[in-house]
Amino acid sequence: MSVDDFGSLAGARGDGPLHRLDARIKLLAAVAFVVAVAAVPLGSWPALGVLALILGGLIVLSGASPLRLLARWLGFLLLVGFLAALTAGGRAAASGMSWGMVVLNLLAKNSLAFLMMMVLAEVTPWNKLLGGMRRLGAPPVLIATLGFMQRYIFVLSDELGRILTARRARSFRGRGGLGPASVSNLIGVLLIRALEREERVHAAMTARGWDGTMRPLDD
Repeated sequence: MSVDDFGSLAGARGDGPLHRLDARIKLLAAVAFVVAVAAVPLGSWPALGVLALILGGLIVLSGASPLRLLARWLGFLLLVGFLAALTAGGRAAASGMSWGMVVLNLLAKNSLAFLMMMVLAEVTPWNKLLGGMRRLGAPPVLIATLGFMQRYIFVLSDELGRILTARRARSFRGRGGLGPASVSNLIGVLLIRALEREERVHAAMTARGWDGTMRPLDD
């Protein structure tokens, strides 16, 4: 993954009406939408339908690709569906609803919140989003952490690619899939290399006067 690839994922392209809004307004509106979704009681399908219509209108205004949103939502659905199935039993007993209906409610609510965050990412470049968070008073350490996450996620992706290339060069077992043991070993090696890189980067930044505050040039 390159910097440009991550920039496109973070909403760095487009010039629609939502793109031109102040990042603070978009961030507050997205958070308000998620809070509204969370506040909807289980089984209130009309309220969820109204929120879904609002979200659909925002997706149209954002110009986001429905197929790309669908692909990300399907990946999200696997995780949240598993968690919903685990936690639905207690809520079903408390609400008097069936287990299946509780699972559907949880999936619907989490999907609406997730898609709203995806729309926010589609219409707000990452640096503008961090700038909006900073002007809203978010903790500097949180902003710095998110900023470095965006900067170095593609570096770790390249590092993983080099590890896999080295493994293939030293293996004579063809191109078969990785087993659980191999995957855990790769994760461990990547973690060690990430920690080593973090120490080198921190030492270099400290030598250059880093005080924990991100200072973007275009903010």
